[in-house]
Amino acid sequence: MNMLEKSLLVGATIAAALALPSDDVQAQCRLCATSSGSAGLSRPADGQPEIPLQIEITTDLDFSRLAVLGNSGGVVRIDPMSGNRQIQGSIANLGGMALHGQGRLTGEPGRSVRIFLPERIQLSAPNGATAELERLETNLPELARLDQTGRLTFAFGGQLRVRGDASGQFRGRIAITANYE
Repeated sequence: MNMLEKSLLVGATIAAALALPSDDVQAQCRLCATSSGSAGLSRPADGQPEIPLQIEITTDLDFSRLAVLGNSGGVVRIDPMSGNRQIQGSIANLGGMALHGQGRLTGEPGRSVRIFLPERIQLSAPNGATAELERLETNLPELARLDQTGRLTFAFGGQLRVRGDASGQFRGRIAITANYE
C-alpha cells in the first residue's frame, strides 16, 4: 500500500508563484493613461496613478492525508464553493482536514477583475514521484468586481490525480493571475 502523507501542501509555494498584474495589463494601463476619455482602464479622476492589483493567499489548498490502495490510483477533488473533498478510485482518507484555498485581491475600488488559473500543474515529491493538480477553479463568476474598499476574497479548489505507484509529500506552484477588465 502506497501512502500519500499530506499529499498536497501547495500553499507554501503558492505565494511565490503568484503573478501580480500581467505585463499585458500594465501595457494597457500605460496606453489608457495617455488617452483621454477612453473606456476601460484609466487614471482615477484625481489624476493619481492606478492602484496595482495584488493577490494574497490567505489559506493554503490542502488535500490532507490519503493512501493509495491499488495500482489504478484515483482522483481527489476539493470543491471551491463548499470546501468539501470527494474521493474516487483506489484512494482512502487517512484523516485530517482538507481545505480549499482562499485568496484576496486588492486594488482599485469598484473595478472589474478576472482571475486565471492554469489548466494543469505537475506536482512532485522529494522521492521523484509525481501527481497532477487539474481542473482548478474559483468560486467567482467569470467577471468579478472589487468592493468599495478595493478588496475581493475568493476560494479555489481543483482535483488531484494520483497514479497507483505515487507516494510522498507533493508540492507545486500555482500561477494565479488577475487582471483588471
